[in-house]
Amino acid sequence: MKILDTLNIFFMDKVHAQSLGGSLGEELNKIENGGITDEKGLVQTIVSIAVPLGVISVVLLVVYAGYLLMSSQGNPDKIKEGKDIITNAIIGFIVVLLSVAILILISNTLGLNIYG
Repeated sequence: MKILDTLNIFFMDKVHAQSLGGSLGEELNKIENGGITDEKGLVQTIVSIAVPLGVISVVLLVVYAGYLLMSSQGNPDKIKEGKDIITNAIIGFIVVLLSVAILILISNTLGLNIYG
């Protein structure tokens, strides 16, 4: 249940665009300046960067694909391209979420307490 609780944190936090940019900038500065000295901090920083970037990427790709679908004017090639972009965006986001879930699962199973 701890895994589900940890994943729930990613979906329940309210994220505002201004705070998201500031928090991502802070996390990137931590990595650049060597402010992270332990593995737990590094993993948490990477996860806190990967998940928001995955969400932003999915939203942008779905909007772009929607534009392609709307402006296709019945062209089957553009319709197929738009559908493929949506499919690939969702698959990519699922891969990011599953990688975080697997990281948490391995950490909790082996008692490493790297994340959580």
